[in-house]
Amino acid sequence: MPASGTFGSQPARPSGGGEGARIRIQTGLWQKLVLLANSISDEPWIVGGDFNTVLDMSEVCGSSADIHLAMTEFRDCLLDTGLIHLPVQGERFSWHNCSEGDRSLWKRLDRLLVNDAWLSQWPNSHYHCLNARTSDHSPLVIRGDITTHTVSMFRFDNYLTMSSDFTPSVQNIWRHRIEGTAMYAVTRKLRALKPVFRSLRRKKGDLSLNVKLAAEFLGKSYKAGAKHAATTGKNSMAKGWRSVLPDLLQKGGHATAAKRVFQITNEAGRILTEHDEVVDEFVSFYQRLLGGERRREFLI
Repeated sequence: MPASGTFGSQPARPSGGGEGARIRIQTGLWQKLVLLANSISDEPWIVGGDFNTVLDMSEVCGSSADIHLAMTEFRDCLLDTGLIHLPVQGERFSWHNCSEGDRSLWKRLDRLLVNDAWLSQWPNSHYHCLNARTSDHSPLVIRGDITTHTVSMFRFDNYLTMSSDFTPSVQNIWRHRIEGTAMYAVTRKLRALKPVFRSLRRKKGDLSLNVKLAAEFLGKSYKAGAKHAATTGKNSMAKGWRSVLPDLLQKGGHATAAKRVFQITNEAGRILTEHDEVVDEFVSFYQRLLGGERRREFLI
């Protein structure tokens, strides 16, 4: 019987398979479910209980009579109603005929089915199929979200796409098969990608640390330039080193006057004085530094 109820604090429509699913001719029940689905398509809806049939022979263990017609009608009902299986944990079969030997028969007759509106409201909900104790049927316990989740956007840093590990990492997550609607599967996969992207960011390096290293490098470069100017008499070069400190690193954020760097010493110890060489050395240094290689030594 369909009814109104709540899951957590939100309204929902529970329906039971129960005794109605045990009638000899089940066609009438499937038709009623289709009509009910059309009337509550925009509301969270869950249908649960003993349906007295299975979807396919993988849900049967033991010798069983011909049930192909019943399986076909049940599958057609799910297609017409748009109902899907809620994720399940625990026992694979929910019913046993209490016989032994060759007459022992296990089936998955009990299940919980939901519509898209239910999964949108409670995407983490699932149920447990427990061990049967006082009945030949296993009890089903629903668990998961009991609060409404606010909509959140999925974001990641564009520079991660330049990593050689980016595409394989995404493909590894995306090839997994997830039971449920297409949107539910996409949501679960995006959630699984978050720790992957965090790991990629760590490999690229901590930006705040890289900025600190860059500031220390430039500070040492300035001192080296000033020392070289004192020995060569080129005071203009010592002034030039002050211009390379970024404005963001200046206390108070005040911009400094634009000045020119006249020379720089590269990693090999060679002094570069040509304008293009100095520019290329600065660019290549920052590409190495901010590209993920955390430098522990300074180029002076």
